[in-house]
Amino acid sequence: MAKKKKSELSASLLYILIGILLVVFRSATIGWAMTIAGIFFVISGLLDLFRKNYAGGAVSLIIGIAILVLGWTATKIVLLVLGILIAVKGIVALIEVLKRSKKNALEIVFPVLTVIVGILLAFGDVLGTLTLIVGILLIIDGILGLCGSLKK
Repeated sequence: MAKKKKSELSASLLYILIGILLVVFRSATIGWAMTIAGIFFVISGLLDLFRKNYAGGAVSLIIGIAILVLGWTATKIVLLVLGILIAVKGIVALIEVLKRSKKNALEIVFPVLTVIVGILLAFGDVLGTLTLIVGILLIIDGILGLCGSLKK
């Protein structure tokens, strides 16, 4: 049980950190994340090749180079996937709230907003504003998760 609590605390703190970065730096954060991810995949691929894991190494290396070379094109793909994942998270949260016998409007509003933001992030064209909104939602989600895991 302690391992789960520690995991929830870590996830909540990570949400808060990512949310703050998105709010403060907005679009630049996504560029940094893509560069870091590209470098990570290149290094991972090179290490795998060095360890004679040729298939995994080649795949990681190709992904890393593609992320670094394609830049914003890759970012748009990542935003699509991230938006879909956020929307799914909101849908799951909404279903869980609707299953409860006691619920209030605020408990329903946050998951609905999460779904809307996820859809806008995946299919919208207003990256800066959406990054701000996602950052705020991640901060709120992180704080709520932190409070929930500390109560246990």
